[in-house]
Amino acid sequence: MKKITKYDLEKYSRQIIIDKIGISGQQKIYKSSVAIVGCGGLGTSVAQYLSMSGVGNIILIDDDEIILSNLNRQTLFTEKDIGNNKSKILAFKIKKIHPTAKIEYEENKLTSKNMDKIIKKFSIIIDCTDNFESRLLINKYCHNNKKILISAALQNFDIQAFIFASWKGKDNPCYKCIFPNVNKNESISCDEMGITAPVAGLGGLIQANLAINYILNFDVNFKELILLDCTSLNTRKIILKKNLKCKICRK
Repeated sequence: MKKITKYDLEKYSRQIIIDKIGISGQQKIYKSSVAIVGCGGLGTSVAQYLSMSGVGNIILIDDDEIILSNLNRQTLFTEKDIGNNKSKILAFKIKKIHPTAKIEYEENKLTSKNMDKIIKKFSIIIDCTDNFESRLLINKYCHNNKKILISAALQNFDIQAFIFASWKGKDNPCYKCIFPNVNKNESISCDEMGITAPVAGLGGLIQANLAINYILNFDVNFKELILLDCTSLNTRKIILKKNLKCKICRK
């Protein structure tokens, strides 16, 4: 376990003074390992706030380059970064926020062939991708390898978020249980559906918060789909169970 230094005590003092966190909780946060797949509107916010919280091991994965239209919602990128790989630039920016952390990046797209090599050592996988092909692939890997999966989706003013542990407990669903009929070739990109900057940021914040809750051993519901309408700020939580016909997680 990492020894809390005077530097840590000062930097994370506003978290450490919370009774439910304390020094032991801050040590858990630092010890945690998180893979963030996709460095767009969700991923940049997730990376920023997890690094600010003190997560000690992060890998950022994205094969895309930064373009001008990304800048309205993808935090930490500037016009000077246009044309560069997202994961590389984000890793550089995150390292400035959390200099003592181990920050890695991967410029290749995650596939069934390279996935195990890239994310095997990380216990929490945060899916910030914008296509069903990647989401289904990540979901299958996380179930088979007993990884915590935190997923979110954005559309216009709406956010969906879920934390999965389909391998843990007989009733816990996986992503495929909730969306059994999705076509892997379908796109759910913000470029096609539209998104506002605050909605993208909020989606990433929810994912980051779910990760911190799990790291700190708070009561986490692995059957709960969170729905947030950002125009009314109404939140709904829908309880879902494992699909007994699911081809991924049925036993």
